[in-house]
Amino acid sequence: MKYLIAGTGGVGGSIAGFLSLAGKDVTCIARGAHLQAIQTNGLKLKSDLKEEHTLAIPATTAEEFNGKADVIFVCVKGYSVDSITELIKRAAHDKTIVIPILNVYGTGPRIQRLVPGVTVLDGCIYIVGFVSGTGEITQMGKNFPPGVRSPQRDTSCPGNTGSRSERSSGERNQSGNLSGYQSGYLH
Repeated sequence: MKYLIAGTGGVGGSIAGFLSLAGKDVTCIARGAHLQAIQTNGLKLKSDLKEEHTLAIPATTAEEFNGKADVIFVCVKGYSVDSITELIKRAAHDKTIVIPILNVYGTGPRIQRLVPGVTVLDGCIYIVGFVSGTGEITQMGKNFPPGVRSPQRDTSCPGNTGSRSERSSGERNQSGNLSGYQSGYLH
């Protein structure tokens, strides 16, 4: 599976680092000096859970990315969602799952309206992560419950009433998770 992290700040950088450490194929979208540092020196991850690592993760701008992704984590600020819709359209294929991880309620349905041809799930994460230097992410604490839960019945995230996008076409396993996108894949 190919993972694309749109927004390699504290949260997106932590997700990218954890996926990379798990041997996953990850590409980061970043900007400016942060992007240049990741391209030149790798992504530096300082983590209470995974210790310190410098990870050679491909990184590019949203405009320059020309690949396809199976899973797109949207980790930009709420006011930047509109600016990445073209990236999602370009990077998605018919089975791509888009998972917004933002501190703005209703982002999943908003992205679904902006990019109707992809499957968008609502995401929720409990993490303390921040950019601690150029090209460097610090993740603090031992509480980082990994995985993507089906929003159909998952009410563990504040504001999730259990509703889900009508577009979700993946097969569900006995736990109610989308096959191939089960909880625990960040280990």
